[in-house]
Amino acid sequence: MASYNKVVLLGNVTRTPDVRNLPGSATVVATTGLATNRRYKDKEEVMFIDIVVYGKQAETIGMYVTKGTPLLVEGRLSFRQWEQEGQKRSKHEVIVESFQMMGGRKDRTDFDESMVDKDDLKMPADDSMIRDEDVPF
Repeated sequence: MASYNKVVLLGNVTRTPDVRNLPGSATVVATTGLATNRRYKDKEEVMFIDIVVYGKQAETIGMYVTKGTPLLVEGRLSFRQWEQEGQKRSKHEVIVESFQMMGGRKDRTDFDESMVDKDDLKMPADDSMIRDEDVPF
């Protein structure tokens, strides 16, 4: 029987991503959490999901994503098991295959409006506007 494992989540990053190299490897991995909200009637439910990103995308997450960043992720659900201090542990996490930062420049903490040339934002004077007869169609 065929199977399909696809997860799409939109939420806010819960903690600054932890970026590191896998032991004995040059592969970069970033781990963080995502909070998603579900509203129903007069209640709200928040779910916290651990996400894992590998490779170049992990480097990008580490450079541009901080706590509170709105993030859309697409990936697959994974179940991980390990032993810690003699106790068996396990958890579900999403292995991210692609992501999109959803906030604009105003949401970024490293954006400085002084970096924008205000002259580039000004409208041209009326005499330099394109007239209807100048358009060839």
